[in-house]
Amino acid sequence: MRDVEKIELKISRFLSRGVIFSGILILSGWLVSFHPNKDPFASLQVYRTYSLFNSVQLFVMLDEWGNLLSVMGLGLLITLPVIRVFISMILFYKHQEKKMALIAAMVFLGLLLSFTQGIWV
Repeated sequence: MRDVEKIELKISRFLSRGVIFSGILILSGWLVSFHPNKDPFASLQVYRTYSLFNSVQLFVMLDEWGNLLSVMGLGLLITLPVIRVFISMILFYKHQEKKMALIAAMVFLGLLLSFTQGIWV
């Protein structure tokens, strides 16, 4: 097996484990948040827009640890493809594929910029 194939296999295992771990975090958050005598959809009846930081601060202030776990799981799930693009960019650069490294860098920057819109707005 070539070096590139070994690295790709390691990356795919890392991503698979990351998806499983994020799923465990999300499920744990749901289970912690579930109360049998409470309507689980009561908080969803009114739509409110909060930035990610405001939401996290609100969850901490209200001791809503289940929601924090779910947000952490979603954050991990969203970050996994970004990590993949970053690693690909580095691999392309190491293997002297400058054009592909530049394309991966542009995709990476685009992803980072798009995330900042959802976090701070």
